[in-house]
Amino acid sequence: MTDMVSLETLNKLLAEGKISSAEYEEQKRILFRRTLRESGERENPKSGIVYILLAFFLGTLGIHNFYAGFWKRGMLQLFLTLTASLFLYLPLIVTSLWALGELLFKRKSADGHVMSGSRKLIWGLRLLVLIVFVSAAISANYVDLSLPVADEDLSAISEIVNS
Repeated sequence: MTDMVSLETLNKLLAEGKISSAEYEEQKRILFRRTLRESGERENPKSGIVYILLAFFLGTLGIHNFYAGFWKRGMLQLFLTLTASLFLYLPLIVTSLWALGELLFKRKSADGHVMSGSRKLIWGLRLLVLIVFVSAAISANYVDLSLPVADEDLSAISEIVNS
């Protein structure tokens, strides 16, 4: 039973009763691992947890996209962030929202594999990021953006406005 050729052979042996269902499952796992190893594909895809953390902390730079294999997206986000000061920082807002969207909805890497990791932890991190984002947006309404102005500056401004 050490040298299984294909899944068809395993199915045939199971149907004939020559192997148990536990042996069948074990041999199927071994066959799957061997097939992945021989094809050159990785058995463990990129980690969804690492992707989320990179998107949260370095998302505007596109580092999470470089990690997942999306090189063009990563380069575009990096370019937009580095040139944001030339365009009144509007590209920074765009890349921030873009990274947030990818953090919340991206499930697969560039090679098409679903990212690995605990689904509960990944959804928990997504929920935590969403709570942080919403609370930051709400608390931004309570920030006083007015600049302190001296009394003499106010009187000079009112004279200019009244004249």
